Amino acid sequence: MQIIPSVLVQTEEQFLQQMKGLGDSVKQIQLDIADGKFVPNVTWANPVVVKKLRKLNVELHLMVADPLAEVKKWVNIKQVKRVLFHYETAPDVGGMIKKTRELGQKKWQVGIILNPDTPVSAIEPYLNQLDAVMFMAVYPGFQGQALIKEVLIKIKKFTTKYPKIFTEIDGAVNEKNLPEIVKTNVSAICPGSATFGQGKPTDNVERMRKIIDENTKKYETDIKTSC
Repeated sequence: MQIIPSVLVQTEEQFLQQMKGLGDSVKQIQLDIADGKFVPNVTWANPVVVKKLRKLNVELHLMVADPLAEVKKWVNIKQVKRVLFHYETAPDVGGMIKKTRELGQKKWQVGIILNPDTPVSAIEPYLNQLDAVMFMAVYPGFQGQALIKEVLIKIKKFTTKYPKIFTEIDGAVNEKNLPEIVKTNVSAICPGSATFGQGKPTDNVERMRKIIDENTKKYETDIKTSC
């Protein structure tokens, strides 16, 4: 299971501070981009500044009403490896996937995001066109919310049915609920507050990684025992 810290900031200074705090503890971050329309808050996201990050890969979490317009700003940013847009923002999902791939010159992975209330059936017709599916465990826009446990059930069903698709969980991921998240077989977690809220980000990432490793081994052992 990968750890891809969720970066939701209001200023360039805050962004650079968080990047410095992470050091080389992770290989990829998720940059949350909010426009105040799809979600009520507005975040900072400047491609020129992100372009200066030499060691980190970036995936874009587009919490915007017009994701295609936002994607166009990031065309020449080589750090971008994956683009994630909300199902609810794309009237033509297939068209959005195709246009995003074209803009990324087929170098970007493309993923779709499901809000807690959106059923998996809504995106199943497009799964053969997607590289990733991200599940929101909270309603998007703000960090620090409580995890909606029904989403864990949704993820577990999805990873069981579609084990080869890269999956992520975003929202309210923390050290306390990581043992339950491990059981969903999700590919990656995107912790925001758990990474940057208190203490050193590097220490927080290290603890989460240890919890993941320990509980993955325990979960695998339990499965073998039950068989």
